[in-house]
Amino acid sequence: MKTLAICGLEKEYVTRLAEAFRRMCGKDTEVLLFTDSEAISEYLESKKIDICLSLEDFKVQDLSNVGTLIYLSEEENVPGKVFRYMSCDRIYGDALALCAEKSGNSGHIFNSGEKELIGIYTPIKRSFQTSFALTLGQVLSRTKKVLYLNFESFSGFDNMSGKLGGSDLMDLLYFSECDDANFAYRVDSLKERLGELDYISPTKAFVKFSLVTAEQWEKLLNSIIEKTDYETVILDLSENVSGLLDILKKCSVVYTITDSDKVATAKIGQYESILRESGYQDILSRTETIKIPVLREIPHNYELLPHTELADFVKKLIRYDLGGEGNE
Repeated sequence: MKTLAICGLEKEYVTRLAEAFRRMCGKDTEVLLFTDSEAISEYLESKKIDICLSLEDFKVQDLSNVGTLIYLSEEENVPGKVFRYMSCDRIYGDALALCAEKSGNSGHIFNSGEKELIGIYTPIKRSFQTSFALTLGQVLSRTKKVLYLNFESFSGFDNMSGKLGGSDLMDLLYFSECDDANFAYRVDSLKERLGELDYISPTKAFVKFSLVTAEQWEKLLNSIIEKTDYETVILDLSENVSGLLDILKKCSVVYTITDSDKVATAKIGQYESILRESGYQDILSRTETIKIPVLREIPHNYELLPHTELADFVKKLIRYDLGGEGNE
C-alpha cells in the first residue's frame, strides 16, 4: 500500500485537503495528515512515506524515509511546486504528475498474473452498452481495483458526467508511447472517479483517435496490465478502434449485448460469422451474449447506476460468470 502525507500548520486547509484526497485515492493508498513536525518525525523513525505534500511553512527534518517531497506554493507556476489555491482535483493531479517527473523510476511493476481485461462490445446501436459497462465497473469496484476505458469516437461522456475539459485517453496513450518509467503515476494523475470506479476520460479528438494503430492500443493495454495495480480493466469498445478483434482476443471475458428483433439478430449473426471467417472464433468461447431486461429508467447521473434494475441484473450475471463478485 502506498502512503501519501498531507502536511501543514494551517489545520483547516490541510484537513480539508486530506479528506478530499481520501475520497479520490484508491484502496491501495493511505492518506496521512500531519499538523506538527514532531508527529511526522516520530512516524518516519519506523515507517516510510511515498509522497509528502506539504505547505511551505511546514518543515520535514529527516527526508531519508520520504520518497518524494512536493511543496504547495503560494504562487503560481513555480517550478517543482504545486499551486495551493486550486480545486482538490487539480492539486491531486498536478502533484502526481510532478511526482512522476521527479522520480527517475516509479518502481511500479506489478505481477500481471491475476489481472483481467473485460471486453464489452456489440454491433447493435442504442443497446445500453456504456450504461452496462459503467454499472459493471462500479459493482466490481466495491471489492477490487477497477479501471474503465471508453473507446467511442463520440462518447458524450464528459457532458454526461459534468466534467468538461482536462486530460483524456489520448494523453494516456502518449505516456505509453513514450515508455514512461512512471506510467503508474501518470495514470493516477489522469484518472477521474465515479464512485469507487476509476476511469480515464474518453478521447475528445476524433481525428487523432482514428489514427491510432492496433499496435499502439496493444502497447497501452500491456502498460496498464504490467505497470499498474488494477485488477480489472473494463474496455467499452466500438468498431472505430483499430485492431478491435485483437483487443477482444486479449479479454478473459467478452459481453455482447443482443436483442430479440430481427435486425439485432442479423447483426449479431454477421459479427459472429466474421469472427469465424477471420480466425478469431476463440473469442466466441469467451463471449457471454446477454439481453438487457426492460428497464423503467436509466439515470442521467452515472453514479446512480449501482442503484438501478440494471445493477440488479449485473450482480446476478457476475455472480455466476466471475466467481461471486458483486454479492453484497
